[in-house]
Amino acid sequence: MSKATGTGEFVMRSCVIALALLWPAAVTWAQQALAPSDPKLTACLVSLIQEVQIPAQEAGVVQLISVDEGSSVKKDDVLAKIDDSLSQAQFDRAKYEYHAAKRDSDNDVDIRFAVAGKLVAEAEHDAGREAVQQVPGAISESEMRRRKFQVQRSVLAVEQAEHEQELSKLTVQARKAEAKAALLSIQRREVKAPLDGMVVEMLKHEGEWVNPGDPIMHVVRMDRLRVEGFLNAKEFAHHEVGNRPVTVEVKLARGRVEQFTSTIKFVSPEVQLNGEYRVWAEVENRRDGEHWLLRPGVSTEMTIHLENNEI
Repeated sequence: MSKATGTGEFVMRSCVIALALLWPAAVTWAQQALAPSDPKLTACLVSLIQEVQIPAQEAGVVQLISVDEGSSVKKDDVLAKIDDSLSQAQFDRAKYEYHAAKRDSDNDVDIRFAVAGKLVAEAEHDAGREAVQQVPGAISESEMRRRKFQVQRSVLAVEQAEHEQELSKLTVQARKAEAKAALLSIQRREVKAPLDGMVVEMLKHEGEWVNPGDPIMHVVRMDRLRVEGFLNAKEFAHHEVGNRPVTVEVKLARGRVEQFTSTIKFVSPEVQLNGEYRVWAEVENRRDGEHWLLRPGVSTEMTIHLENNEI
């Protein structure tokens, strides 16, 4: 083997070893070069997830409003009341009728009286039959028929008393249902908060008449808001951003900046004419004293942290 040939083989082996050593770094560099950077969406809009105009369920005069615009409310808080004086009177009447029916139903005097009469009638009939067996003709046939009739009559009297008590029990249930309906009528005149939120607008005031369905006040949910932005479909595939963590940054007054973390909640399947598709995250809001940091309508920035950048 010549010296030139040996030198060539040495150089080739050295190149192969160098490539083998550099290959992992080269692959990693290529992957990082191909991996898209975390998209930063500017001008993302903060919007409400839930809001409701609370309606009246019954007609009447608004008797009381216990909140003002800006008041924070909890679910099922009573915010207003519609005049329920008639419903209260109907409930009181139904309640008294229920208690009266209940006492009548629990009273078994008629049954006990009928049973006692039956025992007397049966005893007289048995005594007459024994007397006739001992002394034929001691008691006339007409008297025995009368005594037998009294036994049958007393049996029917017991059945009738039991029947009347069953009807009394049904009357109790009817009176109970009437009281429940009257109570429901009172409750339907209580305007309750359907969610935790803030009263942002009063649509009716005390002394005004409302019909069923008339909105009384506007309540919005503030503890959880939606942050919505748009991505370019050519740069980021739908599957890359779904359920990915995000950081939302909002600029407040006098240069103050606050951050919120969440995940992408929704990726729209529809690509718009400009080649972008909509995504949004739901963010847990925070308070600063009595006020919320995030407010519907403000613009924020949202950074989506892609999985590819975790390599």
